Amino acid sequence: MSLALHDLKTISAYLSALRNFIRWSLEQPGGNPFLPETITETAIVSYLSYMTTNGRAPRTRNQTLTALRRFCRWAIGEGYITHNPANQIQPPVIVNTAPRELTPEQRYVLKNRVEIMQSQRLSAIFALGYWTGLRISEIAQLRLDSCQVNQRAGQIIVKDSKGRKTRTIDLHNQTRRALYDYICKEDYTQRDARDPDSSYVFTSQRAAWLRRHGRSDHLSVRGLEYIWTTMKRQSRQDEYSIIHDIAFHDLRHDFAHRARAAGWRLEEIAVYLGHQTRDGLPAITTTARYTLPSRQQLKQRLQQLTG
Repeated sequence: MSLALHDLKTISAYLSALRNFIRWSLEQPGGNPFLPETITETAIVSYLSYMTTNGRAPRTRNQTLTALRRFCRWAIGEGYITHNPANQIQPPVIVNTAPRELTPEQRYVLKNRVEIMQSQRLSAIFALGYWTGLRISEIAQLRLDSCQVNQRAGQIIVKDSKGRKTRTIDLHNQTRRALYDYICKEDYTQRDARDPDSSYVFTSQRAAWLRRHGRSDHLSVRGLEYIWTTMKRQSRQDEYSIIHDIAFHDLRHDFAHRARAAGWRLEEIAVYLGHQTRDGLPAITTTARYTLPSRQQLKQRLQQLTG
């Protein structure tokens, strides 16, 4: 199955969905052994119904349908089947809700905790998420030669992001300063200092070992998530109750909300965040989901109605 244009998380999700379908199929009459020709419209509809009965969300069912459609497309190309049974099935209706928008209190606690930690690495990572809206995978793979920062201006080239796209973006002063302090005023006495022999901005603790074995020595997505979780857990109890459920990706969503509130057009947000179609045009539909009004916003609007 060709998924070369997708990121690793998407590929993993599709493969997981396919494995789950195969396990279910093996338990059905005539389904063992599993063969591509046993994927019929009846089988797919029945499996989606099974998922509904077991409480699987519409988004999960839709992802499964997409995975099966792509697998059948591959099977046609290999000559195993002659048509795609998933093409005639309508995807589940997904009600779009607003992605996470942080409250002023949550923003205060996060920014305050990052400052208190006095870590150049954490400050740079947080700034790239909060003030620039980068995906965590984009931060993990950010290279030194893609960063052009000085005391007055800064820009970065985001390479091989989601969909294998590349974009160049200017940096907010908060990001420029944090990134400049980390890579241009490096303090190697800090416990979390970067490996000076690496070509990446954020390096693994095993950078030297990884290089010796011919592997990329950048900090992994899991490593970044661990840093984020650790920062939250080290906060005081009253602070933790406010930020405990905030994922790093929520910073990207919040950036889009704040940009919209600052007067950015959807096209501008789309280009900056890397929401683009294959032909390079802004993917407005994706960006619009990022800036949907929250229930709290609508509640406030409701109180403003007059008769």
